[in-house]
Amino acid sequence: MALLAVAALSHLLATPAVAGDGQKPEVQRLFQSGAYDEAVQASQGGDPASIYLAAQAMMKADQAGQAREQFARLSATNQPAWQLVAQSGEALIGGDAGRAVTLARQATEAAGDNPFMFYQLGLASSKAGDWGGAGDAFTRTIELKPDFAYAHYYAALVHQRMRQLPRAAAHFDAFLRLAPDAPERQAVQAIMRTLK
Repeated sequence: MALLAVAALSHLLATPAVAGDGQKPEVQRLFQSGAYDEAVQASQGGDPASIYLAAQAMMKADQAGQAREQFARLSATNQPAWQLVAQSGEALIGGDAGRAVTLARQATEAAGDNPFMFYQLGLASSKAGDWGGAGDAFTRTIELKPDFAYAHYYAALVHQRMRQLPRAAAHFDAFLRLAPDAPERQAVQAIMRTLK
């Protein structure tokens, strides 16, 4: 079973990386390396996916006010699916996980091939305690964007929570390969030692 999970992840990681919805690759690189302010700067004048990653960067930096600013920028794009994701993000900041899930689910229905819609659904579902739903959403994110390290990171946490340890280990391993400079690196390495 563990070999199948590792083989499936290896296949996904070998697939060429495609930036989701025109996303600037440097924004993702900066976000995944913990350079949160730089990720926000790189997203300026950018596409919705880059703005979304800037909002996520501010959330990781525990800067709710700045995250709200980025979600407001995202809402201003006048793209309905991205507006739903922005509202979902704001609901998460406000502690309303149920609303965040509903809005993120609507976003996936509006733009079902966009990995960031599923990533938001995974984040919201995790916050709501729906581990199965979160796992499904992060799996879909990874299918659509296998180079997105944080989708692997959160998928690993969900699988660890559900005691699916081989799958958790495979996703943690992918996270470490894709984001070698991530702030979570040492914590993930410590978790990996306990999973072996």
